[in-house]
Order: sequence, then C-alpha cells, then structure tokens
Amino acid sequence: MKNIAVFFGGQSTEHDISIITAMQALASLKNYKVYPIYISPQGEFFSGKRLTKPQAFLNFSKGGLFSVNFEFGKGNIILKKGVVCKKVKIDCALLCNHGHGGEDGSLQGLLELAGIPYTSSAVASSSIIMDKVLTKIVLRNFSINTPAYVQFSIAEYEKNKIPLLNKIKLSLGYPVIVKPARLGSSVGINICEKESDIEKMIESAFVYDEKVIVEKFIENAREFAIAVTRLQSQPIASNVSEINKGKFYSFDDKYIEGNHSKKPQIDKKLENKLKKIAYKCYSALECFGVVRVDFLYDEKNDIVYVNELNNIPGSLAFNLFNAPFSDLLTTMIMEGIDRAKKQENIVYQFNSKAIKKYIELSDHMKYKS
Repeated sequence: MKNIAVFFGGQSTEHDISIITAMQALASLKNYKVYPIYISPQGEFFSGKRLTKPQAFLNFSKGGLFSVNFEFGKGNIILKKGVVCKKVKIDCALLCNHGHGGEDGSLQGLLELAGIPYTSSAVASSSIIMDKVLTKIVLRNFSINTPAYVQFSIAEYEKNKIPLLNKIKLSLGYPVIVKPARLGSSVGINICEKESDIEKMIESAFVYDEKVIVEKFIENAREFAIAVTRLQSQPIASNVSEINKGKFYSFDDKYIEGNHSKKPQIDKKLENKLKKIAYKCYSALECFGVVRVDFLYDEKNDIVYVNELNNIPGSLAFNLFNAPFSDLLTTMIMEGIDRAKKQENIVYQFNSKAIKKYIELSDHMKYKS
C-alpha cells in the first residue's frame, strides 16, 4: 500500500479554500495509507488523524498533533510528537494548496529537495503560472490570445504614477479590471468603470501583492473553463464548462453564494477550438497534474481570450471531469510517481578537476585582506 501525503493550508489568502479541497480529496482517496499534512498560516507543518475533519480548523489547536520535518534527499517525512519520532517514506504528495507558498513553486521546490514525488507542475512552470504577467508573456510567445494589459510594481507605480495612469487610459481605455499579479480565487480583483476610481483600485490590489496587472475588460464576454491533466503521459481535457457570474467571477460567486458552472450551449466548432487552445496552453507552460484554463469569449466579435491558468484549481477541478474523483486522484498520483522515476535517470553530478586546480593555484597566490 502506497503512502500518500496530502498537503494543504499554507500562508495564503486561499488558505481556507485549500482546506476544502483537501477535505474532498481525503474523503475520496482509496487504497492508500494517507497522511494529511496541514501547513498553518504561520508556516508550521502538522499531521494527525483529526486533520481529516473540517471541524478541526474552526478553532485550530496543534495539541496532540505531530510536527512534520523532512529527511532531505531520502523521500521521507519525520513525524514528531513529544518524545515519539516516526520516519515515513512518502510515495507521492498530493498537493491541494492554492496560492502563495503552495501553488507558486515554493512547495514543489521543497518536495524536490526532499526527494518526494508530487502531483502538480514543476517549480519553474508553477512559478510562471502563478504570475499572471509571466503567463501572458509565455502565451503570447506561442500566439495564444490574451486581453491587453499594463503591469507595474509598487516601486514603479510610486515613481511613475502619472505616466502609468496615462498609459492605462490611452492603451486600454475604460472599463478595466485591476488584479494582484500573483493571487487566485478572485481575491483583490476589481472592475474599474471610470478613470476617477483607478488609483483607489490599484492601491487596493497592492494590499495583496507588490505587482499589479491592469487588463482591458472584455465586456459581455462569456466565461468558459476547461481542465487538462495527463493520462499515461498524454494530455486529456475535461468537459467545457460555462461560468455563472455577474460582471466577473468573484470569490463569493465561487465559494460562498454557490454560483457554479453549467454545461454551455455552444456549437462543436467553438468547443473544439477551446479544447485545442487548452492543450496548447498546457504544453506551452510544460504543465503536469490538473490545470484549469479559464477563457473569455467575445461572442460579438468571435474572439477567444485565455484569461488565466490555475496550476492547482479549487477542488482539483474534479467537477469538470466525467470520472469519479477517486479515479482522478489515482491518475494524478500515478503520473507524479512516474514522472519522478523518469527524473532518476537525469545526471546531476559532474566530476571535474576544478577544486584540485583551485587548491594548486591558491598555494601560489597571495590574497590581500
């Protein structure tokens, strides 16, 4: 029986949504020895049976839980509670983290150092996908259409506020949509209808990130979503889903009000076009695991835009697939394990005479302090 570690929580504005994703996954994992690993908002790692129940997080207490450490390069986690210390070999980590510290390549890097296979895109891809600006740069390099935008850091904004505001007005016009560049779940996003509100909305976005992206708002656009994953090394796409939304798909729409997706009324030509672009995005950004591609469709002008990619989507986008959630999880785990096995053949060491030569030269050189 394989040991599977389910990672969730974290220092992220999407902390609570990550817990929900993990609870759904933990309830659906079959035929595995499962270790829930919760990352607190303070960045501490814990494990324990009661972390499989959502009630544990209403008034979280670390009492009675194991602290979690890693044996780097060995593929092991070390569970410690008081004087009790237990080493566990992890066959694969199922990542249910969203946002900062979990979806952005940070956790993936930790797991690679620890020698633990995992179920998401790798470090570089995860980092790029998390950054809406970098994602656009890659997509445009592959001739994939995205809405026009202006981006800047807080330092750039403070130094060049007036030129940047003029650039937004002249190159994008109004309305625009203002977003933190590296955040998900629609947190910190606002639609700016008029120029007099733009500074306030930019400052609101800077609360969540030090880089902001301002995009041209595609009015009256239909919003679609497709999830892509791998089955036996080949990408497969989910059904096309249309998002029920108001002006845009807000945090409350997603997680509080229950306004979810529906089967769209679209012709086969558009459906095939969306799937083709989703596959192209997945390939261009070298994705693994389940990635959701979100689209905006300007029906009047028949233009498809890729809005963004979600590297570890909420609920792992299982609702978009026809297969049972347990089957999707098994597919992700097997793909993660298989990818790690292939990486074992990569050579990371190169023996040279550089150190010996450095020592020889050092004996004949004088260094000034």
